[in-house]
Amino acid sequence: MKVITSAFLYIIAFSSFSQATLKAGDVVERIKKEVGIEWGDETVDTYKSGDPNIKITGIATTFLANLDVLKRAKASGLNMVITHEPTFYNHFDHLEPWQDDPVQQEKLKFLKENNMVVWRFHDYWHRMAPDGIYKGVIDKMNWGEYAKNGSDRLFEIPEASLMNLAKDLKQIFGTETIRVVGDSTANFSKVGWVLGAAGSNAQIKMLQRNDVEAIIIGETHEWETVEYVRDAISQGRKKALIIIGHANSEEAGMAYCADWLKTFINEVPIEFIPAGDPFWGP
Repeated sequence: MKVITSAFLYIIAFSSFSQATLKAGDVVERIKKEVGIEWGDETVDTYKSGDPNIKITGIATTFLANLDVLKRAKASGLNMVITHEPTFYNHFDHLEPWQDDPVQQEKLKFLKENNMVVWRFHDYWHRMAPDGIYKGVIDKMNWGEYAKNGSDRLFEIPEASLMNLAKDLKQIFGTETIRVVGDSTANFSKVGWVLGAAGSNAQIKMLQRNDVEAIIIGETHEWETVEYVRDAISQGRKKALIIIGHANSEEAGMAYCADWLKTFINEVPIEFIPAGDPFWGP
C-alpha cells in the first residue's frame, strides 16, 4: 500500500476549489448583496488593481495591502486581496502624487505581473450593522458582555486602574507601542471606543459624554484629542485616553471579514493575512 503524501492530501482537501470559475466581479457583487445597503457612487470601496474579469484562485482579507501582505497572498495562491485601508499611501489611492516614485512603481509592477486584484472594503464594512470592524474587535477582546444597551462603542467594564487596563490591551494586541494619557492609578469602568483614525471631532464628542471616562482609539493628531484630555484632567475631570495604534484597533475586523465571506463564497479558499503593527519601541 502506497503512503499518501501530504501534497496528495492537500489536493484532496482543496479539490472543491479546482474547478472554480469565480471572477473578481462576482465576489464584489456578492459582497454588495450581503451588505444590503444601496451602493453610492462616492466611495473608496473600489478596485485598486486588476479588474472584475480576472478569475479568482483565492481571496485574502487584510487590514492593509502592503507589499509584504501581497507577497504572502501570492505565495498562498490567493490572487484577490480585500483590504480595509489604502494601497497607495493616500485615502483615495490617487497615483499621481507619487507617479514617478520607485516604491510605488515597484508595487504596481508586482501587482500587474502577478495578475492580482486589490479591492478596498472600507466604507460599507463600517456602515454595516453591526459595523464589521467593531464586531471583529469586540470578539477579539471578549467585551460583548460589557456592551451598554447593545452598543458597539460604549462599554461598562469591571473597574480597573488605567495602568492595568492599558496592560490588558497591550497583552491582547501583542504590542509594545500603546500610549496613554491620564492618571495611571485612577480607576475606570466607563469606556468608549473610537477605533481607527476617526478624527478628533469624533474622539472629543465621545469624551464629552457623562457615561464615558476613558476612550480607546487608533490614532490622533497629538495637538488635538491628546491636549483636550490633558486640559480636562487639569480641570479635575476624570478622563483618559489610550492610543493603541490604527492597525491594532481595526485589524481584527478584517479577520472577521474572512469568516463572514466564507458564509457566501465557497468556490475558492479564503484566508486572513495580518499586516501587523508597523511600530516597535526601543
